[in-house]
Amino acid sequence: MTYPETSSDSGLTRITVDEGSDILSLTGDFCAFATGVVAPDNERLFEGIGRELPIRLYRYPSGSTFNGWVVPELWQVKEAAITREGKKVFDGGAHTLAVAAYSKSFHGELEWEELHRHVVTNPDLPQAYMYHCMWQYRPWDADWAFCIPYEIYKTFGAGRYRVDLETTYEPGEMLVGQYEHPGETGATIVFNAHTCHPHMANDDFAGVAVLIRLFQWLRRQKTYYTYRLLLGPEHVGTVFYLRDRNREELERLVGGAFAEMPGTSGPVKLASSFLGAQDIDRVFRHAIRHHCKAYEFVPWRRGAGNDETVWEAPGYEVPFVEVSRSRDLFSPYREYHSSLDTPEILSADQLAEFYSVFVRAVEILEHNATLYRTFDGLICLANPEYDLYQERPDPAVDKPLEPDSEKWGTLLDSLLRYFDGSWTILDIAEKHDVPFDHLYRYLLKFRDKGLVQFQFAPVTRPPISRVRHRS
Repeated sequence: MTYPETSSDSGLTRITVDEGSDILSLTGDFCAFATGVVAPDNERLFEGIGRELPIRLYRYPSGSTFNGWVVPELWQVKEAAITREGKKVFDGGAHTLAVAAYSKSFHGELEWEELHRHVVTNPDLPQAYMYHCMWQYRPWDADWAFCIPYEIYKTFGAGRYRVDLETTYEPGEMLVGQYEHPGETGATIVFNAHTCHPHMANDDFAGVAVLIRLFQWLRRQKTYYTYRLLLGPEHVGTVFYLRDRNREELERLVGGAFAEMPGTSGPVKLASSFLGAQDIDRVFRHAIRHHCKAYEFVPWRRGAGNDETVWEAPGYEVPFVEVSRSRDLFSPYREYHSSLDTPEILSADQLAEFYSVFVRAVEILEHNATLYRTFDGLICLANPEYDLYQERPDPAVDKPLEPDSEKWGTLLDSLLRYFDGSWTILDIAEKHDVPFDHLYRYLLKFRDKGLVQFQFAPVTRPPISRVRHRS
């Protein structure tokens, strides 16, 4: 299928730091909400998202199960305090994270040694409330714990303490939001971020904000692909969302990317899809390589690690990459999973760069084409009739050239051979290590001269495997 002409053919989107500042502001708005897998503030969060995009909400009631995953109940803290000799030494209501999520009620007295086993703290982040989230994903394991900043906990000592912790469980709903930008075909690219970490900026309300701004930009574009935004609790939200998709819809999902941790100082990190070297891998790898100051490419699940495992699960097998700035799999950034993960740790420049990766990836997806020539023989590109020659270094002539002029000169030595119907623009850009957008604009001049025809090159995905039923 030949991609139709659009106004964007004459030039690709320009991105500035202003986009980053806007994303940072939106992130701050979302950080006001004490969200969770099931939490009262989830409704308020999605009301705010709904003011940005006309999002569709899916609701999954507590107690729903699938493959061992469980939608938890609505959990709330009614009372939370630790006292010693009648004096309150810790107020569990001081912060959303002060009580480990899904803690059970406990009332009683215990010695410091026993209390210590129910305390989550981090000496390296002495002012932080740490985020203990495991029990909302494994409700069957729930016990009770307080998350106490180390600067407070270090004032505790040997002795006897009174704990009064009263929590409640009641039926609730898990919310997953979807927005879809329709394209000319049903072939769909999915972008995903999670909403379940209360108040946390880099992980992952900044990822949510990046994707919302991306889809607001997409709404102004005419596209070949349909683009789907999915926002919900990590893992559990995607598990239940995909449970309800039929095979025909799953086969239309040709690739996707998870966005998280976009605003801190690390390099942009691309974790590959399960198989690697899929079309979605190539697109994001190229966008990152040519539009990021610092980057790192790592194998499957060696980034931050998130819902790509759900999208790539057997029976779905959607080629899915993860884009983050995770420094290390087990320590993505200093403030990770703590109350210190606030908008103040984010950089507008880093957010703008991260956003640009997704915009450039979409532009590659939408503009990649196979090239077919309309001529035989060698074209004199320097002739004014064509005016297509790219100057390259000459030992006898001093020319004001760009640093990559020889790279482009080498490309020109082969370029006309690539117009044989077996090469795409992305193929050529990768082979010669030149930015797709620069090459695309250059090749438009050949098309305008009637020398080459573009045929849109759609993304393909491997076929979905089938269950082998027991005999």
